[in-house]
Amino acid sequence: ALKHIQRNLDVELRGVKQCLNLKHPNLVALYNIRYDDHGDGWVVMEYVSGKSLQEVIDTNPEGLPLDQMRHWLQGIATGTAYLHDHGIVHRDLKPGNLFLDGGLVKIGDYGLSKFISVSRRSGQTESVGTFHYMAPEIGKGNYGKEIDIYALGVILFEILTGKVPFDGESSQEIIMKHLTD
Repeated sequence: ALKHIQRNLDVELRGVKQCLNLKHPNLVALYNIRYDDHGDGWVVMEYVSGKSLQEVIDTNPEGLPLDQMRHWLQGIATGTAYLHDHGIVHRDLKPGNLFLDGGLVKIGDYGLSKFISVSRRSGQTESVGTFHYMAPEIGKGNYGKEIDIYALGVILFEILTGKVPFDGESSQEIIMKHLTD
């Protein structure tokens, strides 16, 4: 499969480059970065034919059965642990980036991934991630593995109930609920 990098080129390319050599059954394999005649970047990656977790949740508005929840959670947690063991924080775990392919849960979209630096975890000032899954630590500039763990908790809540724990009319309202509720 090919993914055209349309925005945040430097951020996405950095994330993809850090993950090119990672190989795990629960990660969408990344093979290469290529450029076209216009200088646009394209990520060459494994094609995943299955549904995203978002599509599965949308067809189960009251939540998934427990056996399906366990399968998704085990795959997501195993893939995330592998990333963390290799010093990588995904930073945008959400149902739209999680896929089922041939019975395997796969984590995709490494565009916001960042190498964990022991000496400086707060080196980035721009917000990353998706508001509904964004950990409070991001507001403090911390981008360690705890933000993936927090997102995993939000995803688990959504798998079980069919809805996110914090919703609102604006991104600011959602972020405030993550910080205060």
